[in-house]
Amino acid sequence: MILPPNEVFAWCRATLGPVEVLADRSKDHPGHVSGTWRIRLREVRGYLKVHQTRSSWQNEVHAYEAWSRAFAGHAPRLLAVRDIEPLALVTNELPGRIVEGLSLAPDEQRAVWRAAGAALIPLHELDVGDCFGPCERDGNCAEDASRDAQTYVGDSLRHAMARADRGGYVTGSELATLEAALALLPAFQGEPSVPCHRDYCAANWLVSPAGRWAGVIDFEWSHWDVRVTDFARDPDWAWVVRPDLMDAFWEGYGRALAPAEEQQLLVRRAHYALEAVVWGRDNAYHGFEREGHDALAHLASLLRA
Repeated sequence: MILPPNEVFAWCRATLGPVEVLADRSKDHPGHVSGTWRIRLREVRGYLKVHQTRSSWQNEVHAYEAWSRAFAGHAPRLLAVRDIEPLALVTNELPGRIVEGLSLAPDEQRAVWRAAGAALIPLHELDVGDCFGPCERDGNCAEDASRDAQTYVGDSLRHAMARADRGGYVTGSELATLEAALALLPAFQGEPSVPCHRDYCAANWLVSPAGRWAGVIDFEWSHWDVRVTDFARDPDWAWVVRPDLMDAFWEGYGRALAPAEEQQLLVRRAHYALEAVVWGRDNAYHGFEREGHDALAHLASLLRA
């Protein structure tokens, strides 16, 4: 097992008292974080996370300090923050099991998704930002951050399309689907920025021993965004393969999407599918790449009708 950097381990011990590393929970693919460890402290178990860059560290620290409270005790608490390199943070461990991969009966699954939808409302209603994208620890965006939803979404989608086109990662038919998504960008005109988890899915939801939704973890990707982003980024592609789960989620969320938001959601889902293709090819996650192609095929009939 690879252990945390010596200086981080010493800081954790000096800040929080005796600490024991229980497991290396670092992800085996590239990201913002260089390492994550499950640890035992004097009174609780928790997670120690070391970030690669100050921008990603600031973004996650802000999410825990300002936004996680929206989940009313059903999100990890920030226990310590290291603001010199290597940049790190420590959170407590929430009780429960990760939903992804659990064998739950269909009615139990729908109940979990319904509860997850209801739990997301306070986050989206917590605040309104004046920009889009990752933020600093105080919640402010960088000086070059986009101030307009249409520009923000359009620029990020066009950037991903250019990468895919240069690499030959998508077919002509898929590019036509993505161009149809670009044609819907006016639907974002005037859309406000709100706090978004941006990885709100079964891989980051917990359930109790009784199978009830118990919380959400991992705020690494949280930042100011359009609310439909939290309905679009799902590595299990429930909106393609399990529409009954999405129906339950909408029941919990408690409000139907306006026609413009329906169009926004198609754009964001097309973008996520494209990201799966590009990221999967670039990082040799070929299963994820194939899933992205399948999702674009699913979206073709919706965007090019």
